[in-house]
Amino acid sequence: MTVGVLGAGALGQLLAHQLIEHGLPAHLLTRPGGQPETLPHQLIGLDGQTRQAELPRHPSDRPNPLSLVLVLTKAHHCLEALAPLMTWLPNSVPVVLLHNGLGPQFEAPKRWPTHSWWAGSLTDGALRLAPRQVRHTGQGVRRAGPLGPDAPIPPALATLGFESDPDILAALWQKLTVNLVINPLTARDRVPNGALLKAAYQPEIAALCQEITALGQALGYPEPAEAVRDRVLTVAQATAANRSSMLQDVEAGRPTELPAITGYLLAEARRLELPCPHHRRLMASLAPA
Repeated sequence: MTVGVLGAGALGQLLAHQLIEHGLPAHLLTRPGGQPETLPHQLIGLDGQTRQAELPRHPSDRPNPLSLVLVLTKAHHCLEALAPLMTWLPNSVPVVLLHNGLGPQFEAPKRWPTHSWWAGSLTDGALRLAPRQVRHTGQGVRRAGPLGPDAPIPPALATLGFESDPDILAALWQKLTVNLVINPLTARDRVPNGALLKAAYQPEIAALCQEITALGQALGYPEPAEAVRDRVLTVAQATAANRSSMLQDVEAGRPTELPAITGYLLAEARRLELPCPHHRRLMASLAPA
């Protein structure tokens, strides 16, 4: 049966291409109200070779025999994008949330409690060169786990290289700790990730990591601030030439995932009465004028 990919950005197209390469049919789930169509898409792989595939595009409000749904929208579009799909999707079909940040991973199961919810992360690099042309720029780590009772990983996810992680929320928290520093700083200063390795950034990075650590402790994710900082700097070095997704959104004039990243941290900090002045100032610096 077909895998539905909701969110046809760079990562969504990358996974759709890879599903087809493994012999699994995939549909890009598009905005409601449109017509089904099949269009040519190109993927430039890590080896530099260009592959072309005919990818069906299917409106999300039209019933479709799916075995799995991968959600790769921006976090702030997630619930709105899911709504048409959830009017007809059978409860038994797993839905895997793969966006940055936290928030919808808690809200979606509350809104649609009878469905099978999963969350995951992938650290691959992908760049959309044109509406239907994507370059795979880096192989990453892929993890997924259920948001409800323990369950075996769906076969299509395993085929895509996702590892089963029964404590996926802890893994998402660790990814969030990196995004909390790299994404807003690079977006604010319009710099690639590697710029954050400079000495001038280290005091601010240390202060941000101290606040992350205090919240993590309160949420049940204890680790030293030095571990958070080391993780941030390791990722910044490994992706030194990359421009973060938030920076790309700022440069393109698009809404960013700031509410699901820094906004999530600040909301939890308010709930737990923890001061986070450095993150608050950082978010204010990126707020629309």
